[in-house]
Amino acid sequence: MSVGEKKIADMESYNLAMSKSMIDKMFFMDKIDESVTTVFDFGCANGVLIGTLARLFPEMTYVGYDLDEDMIRQAAERCKDCRNVFLFSSLTAFHDWAREQKLDFKKTALNLSSLIHEVYSYGTPQSIEDFWRFVTATGFGYIVIRDMCLDISAHRPALKEDVIKVRSSYDLNMIAQFEALHGSITDNRNLIHFLLKYRYTDNWEREVNENYLPVSVEDVMGKISAGKEKYRLIYFDHYILPFLARSVKKDFDIVLKDYTHVKFIYELR
Repeated sequence: MSVGEKKIADMESYNLAMSKSMIDKMFFMDKIDESVTTVFDFGCANGVLIGTLARLFPEMTYVGYDLDEDMIRQAAERCKDCRNVFLFSSLTAFHDWAREQKLDFKKTALNLSSLIHEVYSYGTPQSIEDFWRFVTATGFGYIVIRDMCLDISAHRPALKEDVIKVRSSYDLNMIAQFEALHGSITDNRNLIHFLLKYRYTDNWEREVNENYLPVSVEDVMGKISAGKEKYRLIYFDHYILPFLARSVKKDFDIVLKDYTHVKFIYELR
């Protein structure tokens, strides 16, 4: 866990929320080349994704990395019967293992699922720079990204009726706490940001501090294209998570129009 990161108050509800999107998180498996032998899940949390993949595709190797040692312990318990899963809470330890195993990075898919926003929320400028260097200069055969992300056009005034609907039906103190950290919900981008996190009341003190939208779609594409290794984009999807759209419509009678989630797959040239 990075310096400054708040503990998850209700780990069970947090992990349940993460598990609900499991099928969506596996989207890349039928889109990467069959020569890929290893999936490296950076920010693996409790290992539910790699544990699932290890059982579905046992011929592959799965590497999980997370700074939170408690999460790694949970992942180890979840994957204890999987001989093709290796877990680390230190990148140094991972690199040592990779050298010993003679890991072929060109045959490895790096998976970044719901991870980039946490890197920015809890990292320092230096650690964020180190993260992007690791992603773009290691030489992974594929870079897979799935996260919350808006495009730059989301910065515009929010519809007044949508702002009124939120302010009239949600805890005003919680809205004020959000706005003190992220800006007024009269800005469309900030309103969407709030609607992405309003449901997480059990872990509100942690979630409200996170910046879910630190970079735009265009920013991510720029980071990959500016990296040391050259990649080509082979898959892109910008969409609204159906569960989110249903929840926002039900709770606020608001129809989301901006795409809130993005998937990228980049292949090493």
